[in-house]
Amino acid sequence: MNYNTIKDVLFKSGTQGEALIYAMHCTNTYKFIKDELAYYERSRNLLRDELLNVYRFLENLDMFEAYLDNKDI
Repeated sequence: MNYNTIKDVLFKSGTQGEALIYAMHCTNTYKFIKDELAYYERSRNLLRDELLNVYRFLENLDMFEAYLDNKDI
């Protein structure tokens, strides 16, 4: 059963159904937020790793200090 079918059945059952619908909605929203957080954490880690790779590349070419000296803060 999908969410809308369950929601329709619970609405027909009365006030207890409304509480269950609210609980289902909160659970669904929490899952969405948790998934979004995991996505942003993975993205942050990928960006951090790429930045560290660039710094390592510059260090291997002895250009890292020149980069830091010319960087606008």
